[in-house]
Amino acid sequence: MRSALPSELGDAFLVRDARLLGVSSGRLQAKRLSAPFHGTRAQRALSDFERLRVLFSVLPSHTFACDATAGVLHGMPLPLELGWRAFARPTVGVALPANRIRRDGVVGRAVKIAPGDVHEARGIRTTTPARTWASLASLVSLPRFVAITDHLISRRRPVVSLEQLCHAHTQAGSGRGARARATALTLASPGVESPRESEVRAILVLAGLPAPDTNVEIFDGTRFVARVDMLYRAARLVVEYNGEHHVSPGQWSRDQVRRAELESLGYRVTVVTARDLDDPAALVARVRRLLAR
Repeated sequence: MRSALPSELGDAFLVRDARLLGVSSGRLQAKRLSAPFHGTRAQRALSDFERLRVLFSVLPSHTFACDATAGVLHGMPLPLELGWRAFARPTVGVALPANRIRRDGVVGRAVKIAPGDVHEARGIRTTTPARTWASLASLVSLPRFVAITDHLISRRRPVVSLEQLCHAHTQAGSGRGARARATALTLASPGVESPRESEVRAILVLAGLPAPDTNVEIFDGTRFVARVDMLYRAARLVVEYNGEHHVSPGQWSRDQVRRAELESLGYRVTVVTARDLDDPAALVARVRRLLAR
């Protein structure tokens, strides 16, 4: 039976620390230990964020998370696949003119960084939210980038100001992503409350439709009826994004009552789901027809 590892090593540790405590090479090759990254060991399954912290504990102190990996550290609404890759193969940056990190299991980048562009999030050195936003412009679709922009300047939980994003856009220059950044800044709305709502609004506006008002409260006299995601006031057209939680029996019943109330007041309601985002052209055509009536 193998002896227990020194308690001071914790659940995840560096091989060099274990060797300093007298742990043999053979003991470090035990099958019950995993190696999240070269030079590290773990005694149990680690969460995605724990793996990142282990990685940066063995990297040089001048490295930092960037691009999508910085995005997940800041809680930005990345597409699922990009978020998964951000953890599975983290992007590690260094400031130019240093040479990029070359290491198995990571993507190394040498990037232009201004003073103040790097700070710490979740115990890991990473690019700031504004600098991360600038780097994501070329990695996601424009509607999703608008959703990320709205998330960052949200009136409910602002992460950065629109002015800070404008400054980051200027600093990033005219290279890749510049057009997407400029467009997102013109479409940004701090009143949107979910990434999918932002995407739908961006899809409609980018297709040439007018911008709807967002999160509008509707009353029948003084009686509150509903707070709708998007509203074309002149056409009295409500556009609602319904996520997966709307399929529960209780929520579905509430949605039907709400819709009936809105229709009784002369509003028309069109519901958008994730399936509609698979065919944006059909969604735009539907809303265009409704607005034309």
